[in-house]
Amino acid sequence: MLATKLLLGLSIATQWATACDPPESDPTGGVFQIGEDGPAPPETQGYFINHVGLLTTNLDALKHFYGDILGMRLIFDVQLTPEFTITYMAHGQGGRNGTGFQTGAELNRDKNNLAGLLEIVQFNVSDDTLLGSLNRTNTFGHIGMIVPDIVKTQDYLDSKGVEIVKRYGEPIKTFTGPVNNAFGIGEYAGVHLAAKQALMDAQQIIGLPLLLMISDPDGNLVEIQQQEQPAGVL
Repeated sequence: MLATKLLLGLSIATQWATACDPPESDPTGGVFQIGEDGPAPPETQGYFINHVGLLTTNLDALKHFYGDILGMRLIFDVQLTPEFTITYMAHGQGGRNGTGFQTGAELNRDKNNLAGLLEIVQFNVSDDTLLGSLNRTNTFGHIGMIVPDIVKTQDYLDSKGVEIVKRYGEPIKTFTGPVNNAFGIGEYAGVHLAAKQALMDAQQIIGLPLLLMISDPDGNLVEIQQQEQPAGVL
């Protein structure tokens, strides 16, 4: 979601720099384009993304963060060896209005028919230094979450001591920093200041200031947005 918004913002900024004012009928200048793909290949019928995987050497902290704070439920732990663990977690999917509690057994029963699951893999004797997306730009950017009320969510996360790296209502103001790293436009993207400034100028149109961004214990970005977007935001 956020990667798409960033590409959209860069496209908007490029048009602003090279073209005339957008037509009044389309305030985005035509850069926001709804997909017009036809049906998927019949061979892919039934395909869907089931889970996102994270690597860690800090399993207990991640389980606390995603479970006790963000509300995911433990589906299972698999202790394959004394050093190697695979953990699955998910939000209850029986409803989006607080009525959707499901036990671990129920979630496990339906695991291969659910979306939005989190797989956490730990090799607890690893000598590798694992860097989250806030610490170093890599091919993983962020986890995206939807909440009913983003202001209440921010207050709740504050009360839990969660690290908030961009608060709701704040624009991105700098060319470097953890959020920029996760977006792929930070210090590791080099000195392309004009392109970065163009995105800073365009971010209001794509609603970046209205996103709440937090860090998990490993330095991975979690992007939070409200289910009902304000009017005028793409």
